[in-house]
Amino acid sequence: MNPSSEQVRRILGRVKRAEFVGRTAELERLLSHASHAAHAAPGRDAAGLLVLLSPLAGVSELLRQVYDQLFNAQGDVVPIYFSLPASETTAVSAAIEFLNAFLAQYIAFRRNEPAIAQASLTMNDLVQLTPVVDLDWIEELVNGYNKERFSDGERELVRFCLNAPRRVPATNPQPYVLFDAVKLASYSDEQVPFANEIIKALVGSPSFTLAGLRREIIRDVEQADVDFGKLEKVRLEPLAEADARKLITSVAQREGVAISDECRDLLAQQFEASPFLISAMMQAAREKHLALDSYFDCERLYVDELLGGRLNQYFTSLLENVAPEPVDRRALIKLLSESLSAGQRTASFASWTKRLNLEPAYVEDILRRLHVLEIVNWDGETVDTQRGSHAWRDFVRSRFRLDALREPRALVVADLMSAALKRAPQTIARHYRRIASLPLRDVLQKFNFQNVPSVLFDYAAFAQNYKGAPTEEIAARLEIERQTMKLPQVFHTAHGVAFSAELKQFDEESCVVAHAFDGPSYTNENEIIWLAAKIDSKLEAEADVVEMWCNRLENLAKRSGFLRVQLWLIANEGFSAAATEKTRQHGAYASSRAQFELLSAQVSDSADKSATAANNEFVFILPMGADNELLAAATAEQIARRLNFRPEAINQIKTAIVEACINASEHSLSPDQKIYQRFRVEDDKLVITISSRGVLPANVAVKEGASVGETERADAVDQRRGWGLKLIRTLMDEVEFERVDEGTSLRMTKYLRS
Repeated sequence: MNPSSEQVRRILGRVKRAEFVGRTAELERLLSHASHAAHAAPGRDAAGLLVLLSPLAGVSELLRQVYDQLFNAQGDVVPIYFSLPASETTAVSAAIEFLNAFLAQYIAFRRNEPAIAQASLTMNDLVQLTPVVDLDWIEELVNGYNKERFSDGERELVRFCLNAPRRVPATNPQPYVLFDAVKLASYSDEQVPFANEIIKALVGSPSFTLAGLRREIIRDVEQADVDFGKLEKVRLEPLAEADARKLITSVAQREGVAISDECRDLLAQQFEASPFLISAMMQAAREKHLALDSYFDCERLYVDELLGGRLNQYFTSLLENVAPEPVDRRALIKLLSESLSAGQRTASFASWTKRLNLEPAYVEDILRRLHVLEIVNWDGETVDTQRGSHAWRDFVRSRFRLDALREPRALVVADLMSAALKRAPQTIARHYRRIASLPLRDVLQKFNFQNVPSVLFDYAAFAQNYKGAPTEEIAARLEIERQTMKLPQVFHTAHGVAFSAELKQFDEESCVVAHAFDGPSYTNENEIIWLAAKIDSKLEAEADVVEMWCNRLENLAKRSGFLRVQLWLIANEGFSAAATEKTRQHGAYASSRAQFELLSAQVSDSADKSATAANNEFVFILPMGADNELLAAATAEQIARRLNFRPEAINQIKTAIVEACINASEHSLSPDQKIYQRFRVEDDKLVITISSRGVLPANVAVKEGASVGETERADAVDQRRGWGLKLIRTLMDEVEFERVDEGTSLRMTKYLRS
């Protein structure tokens, strides 16, 4: 098979790579992690990565896509994908299935025969298919399994199966385990502490990715006594709205379902950008040969699925896992439904125990599972039930009416359909208003001590000097604006409705509360709360509405105990003269939509630049001596590999770094005896700076900003430095040696060549 055809082989992935929507950054992160694991030094701790996902965010296809790319690459990493089966109910059976999958996928990779990875084969079948180079250790592994299988220790058998990746010889390509543990809660009643065994086995393996519900994985990793801080993390939230719309379009095309733009937007909102719910809906439409080109079609299918289709199966299975006994499940549904209908947000643990009429330990178990699924929030004392998706809430209410109240199914279906149809246009209207509205919270979240023109917060001054000018001209003039102000550093934002029930009458996006610091130190004196509100007005906002909003925000601050506040009002067309005077009386900032958008562009640019710099720059500090320069060289090697430098170039970089560190150690009178290294990744080059604090010996003279050729040397010691720098110059493309404020600095650049 030629390389080009191998690149498009779909092995475990359910969709083609080109149709995989919305998780590109996460996919690249996992592939990068696997690549680093392949080139890491032997004998190191396992390179573990946790994928922490919110419920219904979807992770299976992401892991399958990673598997396919690693398999097709046929490199130094052998991908092993395993998803805990929902049908298995024991740790032993799941562990045996893992061992079988591990052997099948390892052998498939070594033979480069993808069909073996998914074939239903016995252990003896797999031994027969094993390449000769792997036969000894695989036969030994299978013989060991056969012995363990007939022993009395279930826990020992589980450990044996899960630790199979550790038995791969060090000279072989090492496995990279992609473990999907989303269904881990199904195994929590086992005598074998399955979560503990999985995590400890993975940590002992060469390298791995463990994916699961965030609340469950974080808890289980900590209970397994594994250092959570040393593991890399990727957090999966529901898709962004734009990606959700792309996913719906892509799945609809793949399933052959016609869908209108309005229905696409409705489903993205109604299912809260959940890949699982979206895919389930599209598959149901395909099976029933339905086109989704009206709200009526969408909601009729939604009700059918919720009461008897895939959505019903999923939520029913979830409830059965949380409360296995039918009597307990009915009591739970009743309690959840009444909580949702009454709008009662919180209840005590004692009241739950009383209403369910169960032992406290059993109620704790139910709440723990609901908490992991993020259906409730439970802190040990208080239960918050206003959680879960819209689909979940509709399901609970319907089940209660059908199972507990025994209402006619036709009535429940009619009421649910009516409610869904009434809600659909409201859902879309809110969506379109949100798109058209100003992203107030997003902008405030980016405040981080930037200096911006003060005029962006003073509508009167802006109108006098800039109103009517073209946007490009305004932006250019703002670049040279002398009057500036320093924004605070915002560390938390929330919608105003979270602080004041009075704000429920307005759109959620109308008011934002931002906690921040406006000074260099995190002290009470420097803490400030910005209260920002958008005023709906087709013309300039008038004094009465400004007075009303200022009073409303000041009352919110008083009730919340905010000591220092800054009010900020934004109106589409700005403010009348009387309204401007009102803002000054209340000490409030005032901006028009145009000012807000200009400010948004400025803070977004600075945030993007900061993020880019942070993501592409690495700082490494080492003590001088003890061959620590080898650690610096190893770090540079990993970074250079990511950039696809050729092997000879990587060796040149490593040699140059070792020589630079030795020079810094031997010839710098550094008081802290440390070497400071900075690696900066740019589009076509790697820039490495090696610096040390202190002064050069008296016999070394360096011109300010001089190149290597211009550096003057005076004696034998200096000649050694000169020889080292000359060697570095032959190895690297650009080299500069200079005196800086705190000591000396050597900057080396290597360009990436194709």
